[in-house]
Amino acid sequence: MFSDAIGFTERSAVGSSPVPGEVADVMTIAAAVDLFFGDLRLAPRTKKTYWHGIAKFLRHLSQHEGIDPETAPVATLCPDHVTSFASILVPPDIRTPEEVSRMRTAQNNISAVRKFCSYLSSYDLNDDLAGDRIKTRIAAMMPRFTAPPPDVKLTDLDQIVAFVDSRRREEKAHLELRRLKVRAMIRFLFRSGVRVSELCALRRRDVDLVEGAASIYRAKGGKSRTVHFDGDTASALTAYWHLRGDPVRGAGALPAFSGRDKIGVPGSAISTRTVEHIVAGLAEKSGIESDVTPHSFRHGLATELVRRRVRESTVQTILGHASPATTRIYVHKSAVEVAEEYQDAFGPYRPPHSSVAD
Repeated sequence: MFSDAIGFTERSAVGSSPVPGEVADVMTIAAAVDLFFGDLRLAPRTKKTYWHGIAKFLRHLSQHEGIDPETAPVATLCPDHVTSFASILVPPDIRTPEEVSRMRTAQNNISAVRKFCSYLSSYDLNDDLAGDRIKTRIAAMMPRFTAPPPDVKLTDLDQIVAFVDSRRREEKAHLELRRLKVRAMIRFLFRSGVRVSELCALRRRDVDLVEGAASIYRAKGGKSRTVHFDGDTASALTAYWHLRGDPVRGAGALPAFSGRDKIGVPGSAISTRTVEHIVAGLAEKSGIESDVTPHSFRHGLATELVRRRVRESTVQTILGHASPATTRIYVHKSAVEVAEEYQDAFGPYRPPHSSVAD
């Protein structure tokens, strides 16, 4: 029986591309998966998503197709195996939030399997799995689906920012350092639109306080870009770094946001898990019921930019999207503009008083 997806990476031989020809007749499916993950060059979180999708596919082969990935040759795979796997994942209809979530998971899993199949075809391990052929088959069976707008309320994000700004100065040095760090971090997330992994990877030398910009290196998709922030964010960063006691020389190599709160000892960079934990705690303390994550601030910036009539191409550049279609979904531009134009025509919407609503 094959191991789970995480186990594949432990056996992978990094950078050992397959040799075409008769290898496909003897290489097993599981061995091909090992090879695939060994050559894959993706962000850790994306690679983990692929692991889960391909692990599901291998379980499907074992349980529904009678194929043991540990012993069956990779040449055994055919497009029908992929389409039958997709048919199980894709919901028959998409009307409820649960079905939307299921559809998104299906898209991620199918994308992982398609990339694996494209890899096998490219290295002549299985010519039947050509990308265009599988893409056409899956497209024909997929229901029409446009991802709903992100469920992010700017008022919730503004409430968190107001909360961190209003917190009183702490008497103990390490608690005051943490307060300043959290304030700078939340403001930077909200005004730069960086992903949480990008925030954690920042060094002081990447942040230009003179220009109000920061350089993001090798972000999602291996691309680099420049993000911007406002004066309040710059002031928050300056106060945090000053109290942290960064030296005048050599500070550029220090993490922009430390994982520990000890004056004079910046330590290592903050982790994504810690940032997520901090944001969740702030949302709870602020009395916010919605599920706010570090990524919510990225959505929030995009929405705010659209509200202020920033061009879509500029929003796309700031967020680092390869496709404008992704930006349209991300910022839910149509929903924002339609609501504003509707209210321009009929007047601002005013919710009813609680007594009337009751």
